[in-house]
Amino acid sequence: MNMNPVYIDTCLFGSSSLSRIRDYSRAYGDKIGFEILAMFDLRDFEKALRDNLDVLQKHRISFHGPVYCVEHSAARGTAEYEESMWHVRQTYQYAQILGSTHFTMHLNNCRVDPAAKEQMLCNAVENYRELRELFGTIDCEVLIENTGTILQKNMLLDQREFTDFCRDMRCGVLIDIGHANANGWDLFGLIEDLQPQIRAYHLHNNDGMNDQHRRLHDGTIDFTPLLEKILTDTPEADLIIEYTRRTMDGPGLHEDIREVLDARDRRRGQL
Repeated sequence: MNMNPVYIDTCLFGSSSLSRIRDYSRAYGDKIGFEILAMFDLRDFEKALRDNLDVLQKHRISFHGPVYCVEHSAARGTAEYEESMWHVRQTYQYAQILGSTHFTMHLNNCRVDPAAKEQMLCNAVENYRELRELFGTIDCEVLIENTGTILQKNMLLDQREFTDFCRDMRCGVLIDIGHANANGWDLFGLIEDLQPQIRAYHLHNNDGMNDQHRRLHDGTIDFTPLLEKILTDTPEADLIIEYTRRTMDGPGLHEDIREVLDARDRRRGQL
């Protein structure tokens, strides 16, 4: 059975420190991949990306769709939609160059007005279909991520709605365990319900309310049994460590990478 590398999300480095991926490349070789958070809103991001293409091309790559300045629940023809698609097209170019395995999409980033929820979802479905067609030309699957938190009032779909939506759309799914935990979702049940469609996970922890992107064991998620569940039920899914604070670049990240790699190797030995 194929065992993919453990991915590091480049949000941790931003654009000014993107060259730090070279250190991780030297340390782990093909045991790791990189999820690139597209940040074309930053003036120096594209240059940083180009400057590091040589090392990125040695690894498995996925792209996290743009978040800042992007709103996929906006209707076609609006200024918000046009700006979002500009960022998507920029991302597409580099996804093609690097052979990205998937592109992760947020259905929305903005706060949800209950009165507008149905229309927001309809707009997001239209935009998902457009992105799926675009990225399909380079064999890059578009994954839908569970996003938003109750606290921030930007959760478009609750667990039941998200599960039903993904089943109805027959889409590939990325489960963000931190988002699910912040919203009180049943992670084990979510994995069981969407198992055939889950392609990837974002791994981080929090206090059960805030989307804090803490380390794997720093929060209310009991990470060890959850990782075992992930590896047992969805062994081919990509595991992406998604930290956001640059202070987490260092010994702690190395420790967490090794933990996930070791757990995956042990699981491989049991198959």
